[in-house]
Amino acid sequence: MSRSTRQGIGCGIGVVAMVLVPLALVVLVDLGRALAPGPPDGEPLVLAGEQVAGSWGDESGGTLELGADGTFSATAVCGDFLGAAGSGPGGQASVRRRTGTGTGTGTWSLGESSDGPDSVTRVRIEIGPGGALATYEARGSADAPFLWAYIGDPDDGRVCVLRKRA
Repeated sequence: MSRSTRQGIGCGIGVVAMVLVPLALVVLVDLGRALAPGPPDGEPLVLAGEQVAGSWGDESGGTLELGADGTFSATAVCGDFLGAAGSGPGGQASVRRRTGTGTGTGTWSLGESSDGPDSVTRVRIEIGPGGALATYEARGSADAPFLWAYIGDPDDGRVCVLRKRA
C-alpha cells in the first residue's frame, strides 16, 4: 500500500470520527434524558384553592397543612427548598438549595402554568418571611389529587409526592 493511500485512509477515518463522536454524544445525552424518570403517573391537574386547602402527607410521614386563609404549617415534609443565603458576588443574592424535608410555617399561593396543551396548578410555599421556597405541581384526578416536585437534579429521578388526606 502506498504512502498516499495510507494517508487517504487515515484522513477518511479522521473525518468519520469527527462526525460520529459528536453524533454519539448527542445520542447518549438524549438516551439519558429519555431514561430519566419523569413526573409520577397522573394527568396534570388544575385545582381551585378550596381543593388545595387541607392536609397533605408524604410517604415518610411528613405533613403539609394548607389553610384556607393562605397560611400553612409543615412538619418534615419532602420537597426541594430554595432560599436566600446572603449576598453573593456583585451584591447579588446567592441561593442555597436544601433538599429533603422542611419544617415551619408560612404562606402558600396558587399559580397556573401551561406546558404544551395541559394547564397545571402550582402550589408555592414560603417558610417564614424571606425563608425557604418550595413549589409543587398538581397531578392525578379530582378524586385522587397529589402534589409533587423533583428533589434536586431532575436527572437523578428523586421525587417528592404529597397525597391529600381525608
